[in-house]
Order: sequence, then structure tokens, then C-alpha cells
Amino acid sequence: MRTNIRFFEEEIGLRFLHLGDLHFGKIVNSFSMIEDQQYVLEQVKEYVKKYKPDAVLLAGDIYDRSVPPARAVSLYSQFLRDVLMELKTPVLAVAGNHDGADLISFGHELFEAAHYYVAGRYTKEMKKVVLQDEHGPVNVYLLPFADYAVVREAHQDETIKSLDEAMRVTLESNPINKEERNVLVTHAFVVGGEDPQESDSEKKLVVGGKESVSATHFEPFDYVALGHLHRTQKVGSDKIRYSGSLLKYSFSEENYQKSVTMIDLSGTGELTCELLPLTPRRDLRTLTGQLDDLLNQPGSEDYLRVILTDKGELLEPMAKLRQVYPNVMILDLLENNRDFKGSGLTKQAREQKTPEQLFADFYEHHKGETIHEEGAQLITQLIQQLRGEC
Repeated sequence: MRTNIRFFEEEIGLRFLHLGDLHFGKIVNSFSMIEDQQYVLEQVKEYVKKYKPDAVLLAGDIYDRSVPPARAVSLYSQFLRDVLMELKTPVLAVAGNHDGADLISFGHELFEAAHYYVAGRYTKEMKKVVLQDEHGPVNVYLLPFADYAVVREAHQDETIKSLDEAMRVTLESNPINKEERNVLVTHAFVVGGEDPQESDSEKKLVVGGKESVSATHFEPFDYVALGHLHRTQKVGSDKIRYSGSLLKYSFSEENYQKSVTMIDLSGTGELTCELLPLTPRRDLRTLTGQLDDLLNQPGSEDYLRVILTDKGELLEPMAKLRQVYPNVMILDLLENNRDFKGSGLTKQAREQKTPEQLFADFYEHHKGETIHEEGAQLITQLIQQLRGEC
């Protein structure tokens, strides 16, 4: 599974644009992200046009689920058509844990004629694409995500009982030529040095058991293009990096600066890295304050989590907020009710209280304070009217 592509480059060697975790078809809090993904992809294509990388490395989770909606497939097809046909840039991709391996692999033999190289389903032999510059070959290995049980069956090795062991066996079974430059594109939860920074939008790679893979397995490679974690970050050094997702997919990411990663690999294997920022069509952020104050501020199309700090009950706060902020995703009233406590009365104790006393309990529960005398008198009058006593 060896393919050669020849390029004529300057002294810098080869240049890669590393991205991953596209999650086409993603729905966040009932909001489709298709339009936002399309918007940010235009920026990615502009970077390809401007910086002219020798290849785009796509490190998995192309789709958000194994059977993506038609619009998601169409969006990815258009992206490939623009990059491959218009910008004449090869794309080297792997499947992630969200992807359907068979869908990602479909037609891969035909697509290679257009320089689209993809590894969807795990095989014992890693797919290898060889790029050339004046310094010699650069071997790019494509390793899709696979559960350790799949790897165990492929290698007929019963000792494989974790993703870490699966990675070890896979790389040991595919020795690389250390005299040449080598790049790996894969999808995994890699740890080494500082703890990786996770977000709420990432799906566990395995249900139960250890999902992490040691960074020590990747020491022989000149660069490892990772997918899975949604924040751009390095693992130990710049030679092992996550590009991060193109958009914020949870409020745990609201302070992240999204980007794609440009890598220059010199003829001697030296690495330089630059993060190219991405600007979303709509940001994802949190607003905190009282309802009336927020309604009097300038509106926004951003995706919002709103935390209201008003005391007491509010009448249709979400409907009012969406008149000013149409893309409110989450309305959080916990801040409002955090100090409220129930009465703790049993049914028998409640039955022994008068209606006036029950209303006073209700008022205190929801307002956090004792009902004032004037209000108590008004309630007494209303109850008497209902009883026909006055």
C-alpha cells in the first residue's frame, strides 16, 4: 500500500496543513452546525490557497456519527472537490471513533487518482503514502481509529487488552525507516508530559477500561498529526500535536481559540509549527445577569448559555431572551435557585397548616424571604373572598 507523489519544493522541505475533528453533521443543543462548518471551511480553503501546503492531513472524526446526514456528506464532498481539484492539494485522511469505517473507506482506490488517500478500516499493514522533495522521501502513515478488540483479532494476539497495547503492536508490526522522514496521522487519546486538556464534546474512545495511549510509542516519527481532543495542543513536544476541532462544540470550549496547524518539515527532519486562527460565524459563549439587564443590551447571533441571577419566578424568560438573542442554547436558572430550600414538611404536617400558612411557606421557598405583613393581609382577604366570608 505504497503510493508516490513527487513535488518540487524549496529548502524548507515539505509543508502540511493539519486539521481534524471536523464533525460534519454535528448538532449542539438542538442547533445544527452545518452552516457554521461551511463558513469556517472557507477560511481553511483560503489558508490552503495562500500557504500552498504539499498535503492536508486530516486526523479523523470527519463526521459526527457513523451514518451522517446527507448535508454533512455533501459538505465534505464539496470540501474535497475544492481542495483536490481547484487547489490541487492532496488530502491524506483517517477515520476517527465517530466515523463509519466503511463509509470513510468507500471508493478509496478510485479516489487515489485525484490524490485523496484515506484509511477507514483498520488493517495489519498501515497505509503508506510517500511524498518527495529534493531532500528525498517523506513517508506518511495513515492509521485509523480501531477498538483494541479489532486490533487483537487482526493480529491474532490475545495479549492486546487496551488501546495502548493495540498501538504498540501496530507500530511494532510496521517498522519504519529511521533514515528517512516519517509522519503519522492517527486518532487517539495520547498522553505524555502534562495532562491533556479535554472538553465536554469529546466522546470516550472505549466504554470502560483505559483509553489513553503513551506518547513514547511515537518517538521514531518526525511528526504525529493527532485527532480526538478538541483543543489545539502539543503532547510533550511540537512533534506530537492535536490540531483541535474547527469549531467550539461545548461551553467547556468557550475560551478556546480555534485554529488549524501548519507544519514545515525540513530536509533534516527539523520542525516548525504555526497556528492559523479561525473565526466562527457565531461564537459560543456565556452571558450572566438579570433578565431585564440582558434584554436591554445589544442583541447577538452567537450561541449562548444564559445564567439568570434574578430572584423569584420569571415569566417565559426563554421566549423573551430569544427575541434579542435568537440562538440561546441553554437557560440556566440554578444560580437563581441555589439558596432556596424546600420546607421539608411531611404530608401530614402540611395538612395541619392553614391555607395562609401554606402560602407563606410557598412565598418563602421561592423568594428566599418571609412574606411581609401587607402581603399576608392581602392573601388572607383573597382566601376569605374565595370562601365567601366577605
